[in-house]
Amino acid sequence: MTFRDSSYADFVNHPRYGRCPRFTGLNPVENLSRGIYFGWHCRAEERISDTAIVAHADRQPSPTVPVTHYFDLKRKCRECGRNFIFFAEEQRHWYETLQFYLGADCVRCIDCRVAERETKRLRAHYEAFLQQPILSDHDALELADTAMLLIERGAFGDRCVERVRSLLNAIPAESQVRRFATFRDVDARSKARLRRSG
Repeated sequence: MTFRDSSYADFVNHPRYGRCPRFTGLNPVENLSRGIYFGWHCRAEERISDTAIVAHADRQPSPTVPVTHYFDLKRKCRECGRNFIFFAEEQRHWYETLQFYLGADCVRCIDCRVAERETKRLRAHYEAFLQQPILSDHDALELADTAMLLIERGAFGDRCVERVRSLLNAIPAESQVRRFATFRDVDARSKARLRRSG
């Protein structure tokens, strides 16, 4: 790691772009009269010099004022408070490939964004199970496990632990499911959570 990069050692590591700025040597100056515009969320105090890349305005979704360049931007995650970089290449992907609205800004680090997507996936999984009129013992265990994960992620409150306990207790003593490692794990986690919250 070079001296220039060492100040980014505590930044969140992005699996594709890393944690250090990607220096390009390009450092334009914003000037609307000359048609150079960086976008409202590219504030001067967050811009990392010499990291600009050229934007493709024709690929941006109906811009009022097209963005001409993207810079690597220093950010602090709204969720965990850690520093991260919203990379210029990531912005180009957001706005030109995924067609995100140009006003969309990145306020969470990659770790928190991945965790948020996983929580949404777990919620959808949980709700799909709730739609089933009859749950098998295996389904009840999977529902209890999913509910516990959502509780541990803070998506559900501790009152839902009672729901987990009732799902586990409804599985008959003679059921093979009670011998599963997952059953023992969810049982132990839910009991521990009850002790802490009680």
